[in-house]
Amino acid sequence: MSSADPIASGAEPALRRVGTAPRRAGVWFGALGLAAVLPVLPLWLFCSDPELRRTTILVALGCALACLGGIALFQRAVGGRRPYTDVAVAEFSATTEPDGSGSTGLDEPPSVLPSRRGMQVRSLAWYFGVCTVLVSLFALVMGAPQRPERMQRIVDAGAEFATVPIEKVSDVRLHDPSKGHDYYTSTAVVRLAPGTGAGGAPVTATVHPVTPDRPHAGGKVSVLYAPARPGLGALAGDEHGLGDALEGSTMTTGRTWIVGIAWAAGVVLSVIGLSLRHGFRSFSRLGGTDMAVRGTCLGAGFWQRDSRKEQCLKIVTASSRTAHFLVPVTEEQIPASLKGQHLWLCWEAPRGVEDGRSAAGGTAAALVSDEGWVMHGKLKADDALMMAAEGVSVDKAATRHGEPRVLRLWNPHSAWPLYLVPSALVLATVLIGCAALLTFDITGTWRWVIGLAGAVTAVALAYAAMKASYLSNAGRPEEAP
Repeated sequence: MSSADPIASGAEPALRRVGTAPRRAGVWFGALGLAAVLPVLPLWLFCSDPELRRTTILVALGCALACLGGIALFQRAVGGRRPYTDVAVAEFSATTEPDGSGSTGLDEPPSVLPSRRGMQVRSLAWYFGVCTVLVSLFALVMGAPQRPERMQRIVDAGAEFATVPIEKVSDVRLHDPSKGHDYYTSTAVVRLAPGTGAGGAPVTATVHPVTPDRPHAGGKVSVLYAPARPGLGALAGDEHGLGDALEGSTMTTGRTWIVGIAWAAGVVLSVIGLSLRHGFRSFSRLGGTDMAVRGTCLGAGFWQRDSRKEQCLKIVTASSRTAHFLVPVTEEQIPASLKGQHLWLCWEAPRGVEDGRSAAGGTAAALVSDEGWVMHGKLKADDALMMAAEGVSVDKAATRHGEPRVLRLWNPHSAWPLYLVPSALVLATVLIGCAALLTFDITGTWRWVIGLAGAVTAVALAYAAMKASYLSNAGRPEEAP
């Protein structure tokens, strides 16, 4: 992972391109981490055994913690963390041909490119993982990890619902909500009959019922109690109000639906994010109406329209047309030799160009360098329309003589375990700790404090994980359009 020695002329060091080990590590750590996080939400919502639920969730969180330890050990094994800038610059390293010579220029646009499918899967997994973590944290805060102590004692003794007579009523209050029906709360003393074979006289218990009609002595109310041990007391409520807690659920059916809808909305947003970031096409086989144009790279810059601004590489053609190839790179993340380098700009013409879609839209595109690297990105619809006047159809331009050129994908994000900052590992550990605490019977203000701390940590973790690459241009002076 070390860089080569600088040459005597003072040129920048030639960094060695990341090998397959960090990329495979990224796939494995990402898959294992996602697999450890995913079971938490369904276990919390649908597992009815409190002890089994807590134990299984803690095991899953422990696996996620082990992944963090694995990433830290991996960074140490390869000689320490490597800055993302070095990883990105090294991706531009020239290809060496089998005969030992350097790569030669491309006289025609290639018809086969390295697929962007892995980049799409990684982005979708990232969006989906963030969504699942946030919704799971919300569910952990909103739910109850176990039945209330009194209910648990009644359940252990054989709980049953029954309608029992009221002997005395006090503290009757009428509630008139702005929405819904009026209801009464009160403190009632009820008579509990012992079950068959239990023996003994009826006992009384104090409950706090919520009823649509005003309660009165001699009336009846539904309660949950243990006929075998009526001395344990009772809880006011029927199967509709206490059924979920009695079955061991962490929250009511209504709250479960809210959590499920929130998670489904997150999944939809993840797919939308993937569409905006990479699109759905793998863009590995060019043909049909796909277009290409020969150009020269001017370096990194920004595409700007009104208040919108996106990072890009600027490509100029022989007729001085300038295209903005949208890709998240900065000047520090590209080698100086990239400026002036000749390449092919390929893009997907049918969508976003011929149908006259607005300039804010984008179409799949790729840069193919004479040095053998391929960078996937997007091209704004107005740029694609402008370039179409000079571009040629890939089918018409490609004669396909001889063996196809071996190309490699510019994909520094696949080696994310190599450049992940230590603060991200620390924040992830804190987040796992917050989630683990919420599986225990912590109630009241402290539960919300832990949940809020977890939410803040999750946002900070997402920022720290993205800062090295996507947000590395923060604070740079704005460039004139």
